[in-house]
Amino acid sequence: MSFGSRRLDVGKRITHVEEQTYLPDSSSMPFLGLTVEHYQNGDVILYRLTAVSKEIVDRWSQLVVDTVTTWDKTRPYRAVHDLSQAGISLQYSALVNFDLMNVGINAEGRNQVESILDQNPDFSAMVAMNFNLSLSGQTNRTLMGFLSQVHPGIQYKTFYNRNKCLRWLLGGTSDTGEFKQVE
Repeated sequence: MSFGSRRLDVGKRITHVEEQTYLPDSSSMPFLGLTVEHYQNGDVILYRLTAVSKEIVDRWSQLVVDTVTTWDKTRPYRAVHDLSQAGISLQYSALVNFDLMNVGINAEGRNQVESILDQNPDFSAMVAMNFNLSLSGQTNRTLMGFLSQVHPGIQYKTFYNRNKCLRWLLGGTSDTGEFKQVE
């Protein structure tokens, strides 16, 4: 039997492709409350928030602005904002006035990063937001669809799985619908 470009033989079973696990090239903690990991030779940066305070959020914002400022403008800025640790996302949301779809973390950071994008029209950004499956994580993921001020040079997508965030940013699909044929 043939379906589109995929050939399925009768009597063979179909199974899911193993999901790739991504390992960071480097990891650091620039300050207490934030871990930063780089993937695929620096093509993707992951920020994992492990504690929440106004100081941490403001320092994270400045780190993002500094990173985007020095980023090679010939390649997209690709980042994961990982808010999946228990108890993090709701506190973070309140500190950023529920502006979760924000590459620059806080209002000042947003303005600075969007200004950089405006000055470099061929430069773009992709941000994957990772939440957990708790009630606050699900609430924040839902809010992402309603409360957004989207810049045309920035793509956002939400996930409940870090590997799926990385897969999307690295050009793979973000769903689990990949299949392979097994004999």
